[in-house]
Amino acid sequence: MKKLSVIILSLAASASLSAQTSEAVMLANPELCAGVYLPYPDSVAALTPAPEGYKPFYISHYGRHGSRYLINESDYTRPLEIFAEADRNGNLTELGQDVYKRLQVLADEAAGRAGELSPLGYEQHRGIASRLYADCPEVFADGAEVTALSTNKMRCAHSMFAFVGQLQQLNPSLSVDLESSARNMYFMSYNSPEASYFNRADGPWAAPAAQFKAEKTRPERLMASLFNNPEAVDGSEVMWKLYWVAVDAPNMSSGVGLYDIFTPQELFDLWQVFNYEFYTRNSCNPINEGLFTDSAKNLLTNILDQADEYVNNSRRGASLRFGHDSTIIPFAGLMHFPTADGNESDPSKLYLTYADYRVSPMCSNIQLRFYRNDAGDVLVKFMFNEAEVPIPCETDIYPYYKWEDARAAIKYLLDTPSYQLYKKKQ
Repeated sequence: MKKLSVIILSLAASASLSAQTSEAVMLANPELCAGVYLPYPDSVAALTPAPEGYKPFYISHYGRHGSRYLINESDYTRPLEIFAEADRNGNLTELGQDVYKRLQVLADEAAGRAGELSPLGYEQHRGIASRLYADCPEVFADGAEVTALSTNKMRCAHSMFAFVGQLQQLNPSLSVDLESSARNMYFMSYNSPEASYFNRADGPWAAPAAQFKAEKTRPERLMASLFNNPEAVDGSEVMWKLYWVAVDAPNMSSGVGLYDIFTPQELFDLWQVFNYEFYTRNSCNPINEGLFTDSAKNLLTNILDQADEYVNNSRRGASLRFGHDSTIIPFAGLMHFPTADGNESDPSKLYLTYADYRVSPMCSNIQLRFYRNDAGDVLVKFMFNEAEVPIPCETDIYPYYKWEDARAAIKYLLDTPSYQLYKKKQ
């Protein structure tokens, strides 16, 4: 009973920390409306030094790929087709003609690169690797045992290459075993059959998401600013096509943007739709009954097993993994990181407790950093996007936890259906 009460109290404290987004914040910072397309933040939180006598010896890491181009070539070519037809018909306003030119520049840069890492994505991983090396040089000193895995998507493999390459520049003698294959997908990027069935096109998420999308999509002002005859285009389609190009453009190199064609309110409304759908289909919306956070248990099991190998056998090094936001998001929810477990089914209220840009911007990452003293005692701290975060576990040395306590808390999360824990928070 004591363990259960500690878990529930910790979750309640975590929930109180997560309410950190407001409409005023979003309207004042419309770039946040990029959601999971937001480039990784430049600023990094200050870190708490380890207790005296403790030195880092092991890092367990999972990172999302860095900034990328939109997934499909048609994400660029379809808006161009719409604007090209309008141009032929004399249907573009002065602003519409300017937007058409911008779309051409963005499409030219993205041609043949759909879904792949952008130059910024490489830089982001090199930066994280450099900071990790500076904080924990002992982990990557000569003789370290370092492995790196990626999913079988090229953007993830290239993220791994950028990260590992930077470590090897800092220590040229560092040896790293690399693997990018399908055989690790069961923990690197996994949804259970039940979760995949929930996510089908006509699944339980679809109707409320469609209704919310219809309520928040108001294209009239934007279409009138772009087209002389707005009725000649599908306003909702065009608005959403332009939104996707706009939110990804800061991840590209051209310097061309589209945010200025939207009002802050329009961006906020479209982002709320995006935020709700991504949350419902990847994290802890009560309507999915924990299917996605439970799917993340395969990754957590791998992390626990690898940690046991290094802790119990006095090994030193790192386990590096490179995957996707669709794994980061449920994993962070499973761990009850403060920004990642909104537990809200009302789409109009979700933004108050859950904002996807705080959970998984481009290059988002999770780290467990392990420390040992001369007596062999082991501590661990948890980091989310390079900031120290709490987990549902008692400690009097936060952000550090005794490994045996943290391990027990992790086992409890693994052994308990996620939905039961989230029900306790309601």
